[in-house]
Amino acid sequence: MKKYLRYFTFILITGIAVASCKKDDAAQNSASVKLIQSSIAGVNGPVSGKVNQELVFNLIWQNTDATAKFDHVQDSTLHNTKIVRLFSLTNAADTISLKDHNSASYKFKAAAAGTYYLKFYKADNLDKNAIIDTLVIK
Repeated sequence: MKKYLRYFTFILITGIAVASCKKDDAAQNSASVKLIQSSIAGVNGPVSGKVNQELVFNLIWQNTDATAKFDHVQDSTLHNTKIVRLFSLTNAADTISLKDHNSASYKFKAAAAGTYYLKFYKADNLDKNAIIDTLVIK
């Protein structure tokens, strides 16, 4: 009976050790991929539009080390100003992008007529470095 108890204890300890190693490997792999804010280097788009018309802006963003992959564009509203930031994943396994500049699109739709300001931020989030576009909606 003691012999079976020793075998059972050995198998239990070995199983726990193997399971804990697998969790560490998965944690290391997921920790290497990070979500970062990328710098928007240029913007091309319309300067006017109509109410409820979807306007598309082409964003050119910097990929300085060629390990970033586009993830999403996030915007927030402050009065008549849209603050636009671009986020990318670094060290993603399936990264296929150009080293210097990549493009992404941002869609804007205004519900009311007026003048809107679009601030496209770089990674440092400073107002003085933001690209500001003025958009007139009729």
